[in-house]
Amino acid sequence: MFRKFKKNLPDVYFALTKRWDFKEHEIYINKIIDSENHQKIFNQKSDREEFCVCNYDLRKLKNKILKVVSDTRNDILLYRIFPNKEKNFILSVFYENLDVEKDRKEFSIPENNNFKKLFLGRNWRLKKHVDVEYTINEKKKNTMIKIKCVNVAHNTLISNLIETLQRHSLTSDFIEVWQIKKSDKKIKSYYEILIEINSILPEEELQSMRDDFVRYLQLYIKSMSIFDMVWPAMVWPSSSHTAWANRIWQIARNIILAMIESGEVVKDVEIKLIWSFRDTWVGHKTPLALWWGLCGFDTDDPKMLVAGEPENLKKKWIKFSNQTAKFNWYKKGTTEDDLRYANQRQSNIAEVIVNTADSKHVITWFSIWAWNVEIRVIDKRLEFPITWKIDLVLNKWKVEKINNKNENCPKIKKIYEENFVTDFPMMPFHTFEELIEYTKKEKIWIIDLILDIENKLQNTDKKYVYEKMKNYWRIMQKSVDDGIKSNKLSMMKLSWKDSSTINKYRLTNKTFDNIYWKAVTYAVAVNEVNAKSGTIVACPTAGSCGILPGVLKAYNELKKTKEDKILESLMIAGFFGMILFDDVSTAWADYGCQAEVGAAAWMAAAALVYLEWWNVEQMVEWFIIAIKNCLWLVCDPVAGLVEVPCIKRNWLYSSHAISAALMALSGVKSFVSPDEVVLTMREIWARLNIDYKETSKWWLAKTRDWKWVEKRFEEEVNKFFV
Repeated sequence: MFRKFKKNLPDVYFALTKRWDFKEHEIYINKIIDSENHQKIFNQKSDREEFCVCNYDLRKLKNKILKVVSDTRNDILLYRIFPNKEKNFILSVFYENLDVEKDRKEFSIPENNNFKKLFLGRNWRLKKHVDVEYTINEKKKNTMIKIKCVNVAHNTLISNLIETLQRHSLTSDFIEVWQIKKSDKKIKSYYEILIEINSILPEEELQSMRDDFVRYLQLYIKSMSIFDMVWPAMVWPSSSHTAWANRIWQIARNIILAMIESGEVVKDVEIKLIWSFRDTWVGHKTPLALWWGLCGFDTDDPKMLVAGEPENLKKKWIKFSNQTAKFNWYKKGTTEDDLRYANQRQSNIAEVIVNTADSKHVITWFSIWAWNVEIRVIDKRLEFPITWKIDLVLNKWKVEKINNKNENCPKIKKIYEENFVTDFPMMPFHTFEELIEYTKKEKIWIIDLILDIENKLQNTDKKYVYEKMKNYWRIMQKSVDDGIKSNKLSMMKLSWKDSSTINKYRLTNKTFDNIYWKAVTYAVAVNEVNAKSGTIVACPTAGSCGILPGVLKAYNELKKTKEDKILESLMIAGFFGMILFDDVSTAWADYGCQAEVGAAAWMAAAALVYLEWWNVEQMVEWFIIAIKNCLWLVCDPVAGLVEVPCIKRNWLYSSHAISAALMALSGVKSFVSPDEVVLTMREIWARLNIDYKETSKWWLAKTRDWKWVEKRFEEEVNKFFV
């Protein structure tokens, strides 16, 4: 009898398992092999371990693992899986209550220092999150694959572990998984996975598997608000180069105020523009945004557009509390400055240089993705970046989170009205496919899920979220009306009244008076308002601000939808954008136009799905169909202005969003899965040459037709650097 049992399990089982467990395991394996018990799951649990036997059903295995992971309250978890596809069973053994000291020798518990060295680089920052190695044993004719990874959700880990083996048509005799939680403030979870394959795999197969594990084992999703994607109201033509710049300089102002409270006397400040900011900033009115941000004005204050000529700015002094500092003007960053920050993997960078009576301080900030900006340097690299959502303190020139010991130190005040949490909640999903799985399993309405996340992030209730979104919807509709009515020329006279022209033709030709032509008319109208520094809502950026309001207003005029439903569709758009931009960036200077106009089309497609009362899976389907057909869309604006070709791209991609929605509603599905498409977009970013990312030096921005603009634009630029 034992010989038969021994044939059903690999040698490693007998090397690792206590002899007294053999008999019990054998009994339940024999039971599950019996066809009458195929649908059953047999469990036995003791103080330290639990074993489970089920038929060869990977879905059951995954659910069991996730239940154990969810239930365990221990920082160390080990489980071993012994699958036998031929005999149709899986034996899993879980060890939860391991003691680091007592059990280290028996179980070879991974050492903290070893994986810290592997994953943490200079200044204890995460340098990678996945490491894969493999060993071939010619004698045993098997292959051992060892995966080490950090800060990955267990669901993501198991789902991709199973899928990678399936896609490579491989079966494993043995899988061992270690989970170690809370090992370090930078490493929230560490995993060590050992997979035994009962054959010798060729080098090409092993390399392909390694690439898949590195590609698909994604980090935890970062908690963001839907208002990071549908927001803010602003009077600037670019979210990254002006609205973001304005906000981050408001933070810089609060840092300077904290310096003054610490005893510093500020004499003067100057601003250095680096990389993308240096190359395209004047066309975005970045000088005004920086100046008024330092003066404490917010993004939608129309007073910022007054007295913006360089001659007026040069006469200005900046008031900081009870001190007044001279504005020492703007400086161009050099190639050396670009190289100094090359490892930051961001292209929108600026420094504010503060000269005090006793010293000089350099504050460096980066606009990253969505509405997220960070100050990462004050003279030296900070332990954690300063954002604009939480209050901090300046304690002896060290930036710290507020606690009982430092609460009386000078405060670096946030510029965010909500009470954003300092410890971000862990999301119950980390990819689009996990979102689908989660909503099905929990039977949760997606709007309830969104409101719950918003509440956990910033303590806001349902009424607040609806009211805030209602205000943005009002601004969106007004920007459509203002654009169609306006005859004003933009700064460089590149845009004027295309939306009015289209609207007149649409109204006189009923063939074109449909959702497509309404949407493109309204999208162009909003972007023309943006080009002329009117008030719009960035969704997700100013350069793509026309698509979502254009599509929703067109739909609403035809269907007369209840307002709350429209507001919820905006929440959906923001929510889907939040998941996407955890992986990628909305900045055209990082990802090209696929991340701006493309992103807005995807968000509008998801919003339309919701309005048609379809489920989460269909929303994701629309979203992904829209994404796939925007990949490799480059950013080449003439003169760096958010006008040519940006305005007409909003026109084109508003119809793209509607077409993607129509395909999904008709039952058309994407062959490539949602998470694969998002990862492909990220890989395109890694391979997209800098020339395709909003440098205004190539492609449409280098045609003969733009030469006359170039000379006039150069005159404007020189005003700010002379």
